Amino acid sequence: MTLKDIRDMLLEVTPNSFHQEAWQQTDEYIVWAEDSEADAVHTDNQKSVQILDVTVDVFTKNEYPEIIDKLQRKFNEKGIPWQLLSIQYEEDTKYTHYEYLIQAEWVM
Repeated sequence: MTLKDIRDMLLEVTPNSFHQEAWQQTDEYIVWAEDSEADAVHTDNQKSVQILDVTVDVFTKNEYPEIIDKLQRKFNEKGIPWQLLSIQYEEDTKYTHYEYLIQAEWVM
């Protein structure tokens, strides 16, 4: 799955999906960003494919939010291995923050 595929998939979950940052959101939303290289494929002494760690952060004020169910179903439907890293309540914003780790392919 490429970064563009991830973007498109997240937009299927909610149109409130943003790359790297979101400003002044009043509803639940997703922010996703590349973090680091997780792996790579080298051919002919050159890097030909990078596998990137991608963090997907979901922010919601809903208890037992449907957006989480929808996101996890979408990961499974698309065959994307995922890990729920943390669930945190952010006192200052009153959002519950779900943090996921997935991986994306960057073909050189």
